[in-house]
Amino acid sequence: MKCLVSLTFNKKFWDDIDESMVLFHSRFPAHSDQIHPTNASALLTVPSTSEVDGSEQADDNGRDGLFPASYDRFAVPIPPGEDVLPVVFSVKVRDIFAIDEASMDITLEWYIRMYWTDHRLRPPLRYFRDSSPWINIDPAHTSQMWIPTVYIDHAKEITMPSLLVLPRSHRITKQGLMRYSTSVITKIACPMDFTAYPFDKQICFMRLEGYQYRTFEVEYSWHETGIQISNSLRTDHFVANFQIDGNERVQHENSATFPSVQVRISLYRKMSYHVMNTYIPSGLFVIVSWLTFFIPVDVVPGRMVLTITTLLTMVSMFSTVRSESPKVSYAKAIDMWMFFCIILVFTVLVEYTFVIYLHFRAKKLGMAQTKPQAFMESFNKSANVAGDQASVTVNGTASEDTRPNKLAVWEVRLEKYTIVFLLSVFFIFNFIYWPFWLSYGISDNSLY
Repeated sequence: MKCLVSLTFNKKFWDDIDESMVLFHSRFPAHSDQIHPTNASALLTVPSTSEVDGSEQADDNGRDGLFPASYDRFAVPIPPGEDVLPVVFSVKVRDIFAIDEASMDITLEWYIRMYWTDHRLRPPLRYFRDSSPWINIDPAHTSQMWIPTVYIDHAKEITMPSLLVLPRSHRITKQGLMRYSTSVITKIACPMDFTAYPFDKQICFMRLEGYQYRTFEVEYSWHETGIQISNSLRTDHFVANFQIDGNERVQHENSATFPSVQVRISLYRKMSYHVMNTYIPSGLFVIVSWLTFFIPVDVVPGRMVLTITTLLTMVSMFSTVRSESPKVSYAKAIDMWMFFCIILVFTVLVEYTFVIYLHFRAKKLGMAQTKPQAFMESFNKSANVAGDQASVTVNGTASEDTRPNKLAVWEVRLEKYTIVFLLSVFFIFNFIYWPFWLSYGISDNSLY
């Protein structure tokens, strides 16, 4: 059996009670002096003036009622003399929970506030205080009044954090200005382009779009406060920048246009991690591979082991970079850098392989001990003496083959000019690579 508790209120009680202890109820039951015990602590119904004065009890549509008898929650409350109803938005970004590059989405916690005027409502003037122009309305009554139908475009998931009640508030002024605020956690799709990774800048859009009412009925715009950013907002790998775009009109396939406003989210990747963990170590390994040019050609084990070890280290580092970077089907800026460094180290290994071949080939032919300069002098003297003879004479004996000396000459040339060539190529590559990618910009329209 349900027990009913009769609560009798007088005018002095309602004038003196602290407004923070009263939850305004927009609907007045026919018998407001009877309240269920389970609801008495959560909601107090506001008595009408006729009750206080002892006159006839007011019904739902009485003088102090929020809704008039002719109120239609499906009709747009366009102000008199106006063509459309202005709806104003403001947002505050509380935190960035995650930026998932694999699934290309971003998860935000943010507050949405909507302002509009419903001139048909009748705010209870007795509850307004000079300290605040607003009074609270029970958010449960939003189902009984007209509210903008807004949805978040390209939202993958929307949740509302709550403990006992949903985090939302509904307020009204004396003039009928409505303010609806709620807190939501939204996972939004964010198309990303990783061509410039890790120099990339990602552009995401958080769009609030009308769903039911079109542009000739409702117009969306931003509040003067626009967007606010929490001071505690931090991300590990990005610097986030939020900007509001002007109101837009979205046209769908049925040729109907709907109002919308959007927030532009610019994500600038932090470079310090990749510079310290990828670019500087890989550049140092390339320089280490060049140190092998100062090792004599005869020391094959030491020079070969150092070159191969450096090459394997670069390949292992490249595999680690690929596993940590986003998985895409095209080459990224960091892939180009690592591939170029591997090519330089591989060139050193190939050069030494040819030098070893020339050295031992010349030695096998019996001319490895002849220095290229001495050989060229003896070759020129013999050529002058012999004239047009087909053979060349050295120390009174006929030399039928000068290939060992030529091999020795090419051995010296490779050792001398290869390091100069590699230094020049590495300098030119850096001169082009860094200015290009540091100034690389992604067009905002190309991502959405």
